[in-house]
Amino acid sequence: MTMFAEYAESRADRAADRSGEEEQTGAIGLGLSAIAYALLDVAAAIRENTEARQ
Repeated sequence: MTMFAEYAESRADRAADRSGEEEQTGAIGLGLSAIAYALLDVAAAIRENTEARQ
């Protein structure tokens, strides 16, 4: 698992642990950061694949 994937999983787990209206904003922020780290992981994989083909 890459560093970005680990960050994404960690953020998603933390977001899932939050419940109730008062925690909603924090959960949304953590969920969005999980998505951002997952996208960084995808970008890194694409970059590695592109470099390997050249």
